[in-house]
Amino acid sequence: MALRVGDIILVPVKAESGPFAEECLISFNSLDGPISGFIRADQVVKRSEKAHIRARVLKVTRESISVQLHGSFFTTTGLAHIGRDTPYLEAA
Repeated sequence: MALRVGDIILVPVKAESGPFAEECLISFNSLDGPISGFIRADQVVKRSEKAHIRARVLKVTRESISVQLHGSFFTTTGLAHIGRDTPYLEAA
């Protein structure tokens, strides 16, 4: 898939139950370090038994993909840089 700015991709995450029934605690590794936070449970996408979250592509380089995430995160405002080798999926 040739990524373009504005594309929506699915980023793999670890998802656990959050403090409220409608929330999930998610975590994943970015190029800047671990990212974790809360998102609405209905924003977790299951594909092949694995959890993913939607992200909008902001920038693409040879080494990384900059994405905007939706949720409440501990270490970012929702901006993440993931490696090109991250097993992301196309959002349907």
